[in-house]
Amino acid sequence: MFNVQCPRCGKMFSLPEAAPSVKCPFCGQDILMQQAPNQQAYNQQPNYAYGRPPGVFDEGPSGKSRGVAGLLAILLGTLGVHYFYVGKVGGGLICILLSIITCGIWGIVALIQGIMLLTMTQEEFERKWVNSMSTFPLF
Repeated sequence: MFNVQCPRCGKMFSLPEAAPSVKCPFCGQDILMQQAPNQQAYNQQPNYAYGRPPGVFDEGPSGKSRGVAGLLAILLGTLGVHYFYVGKVGGGLICILLSIITCGIWGIVALIQGIMLLTMTQEEFERKWVNSMSTFPLF
């Protein structure tokens, strides 16, 4: 048995040596393992190449990047483009409506959202924005 770190949640857990692929018991992330000759198994997840954690613009398990969402919120937040990017069409339409009603002042909230998107972790982004049942996540 050997220890493996999940690329999604970062938690360590033990695996038997013969397991070619498993799911993380904490978050359910698929983890592909490969046994190298005379070496311990190593993680082949793309975000953990060379032992580095995922960056701001790396895609998460959903295929969405929090960095892209943050930049869209900062640059085009009054049009709700960041909501459309994460698949929240209703939120994007509400954002456009709020921009019209407030004569563009809604852009300040979108700017704050963009900064928060850039500073949160990928797990928080996935939980609050992508996997949430909320139509209009604010922060």
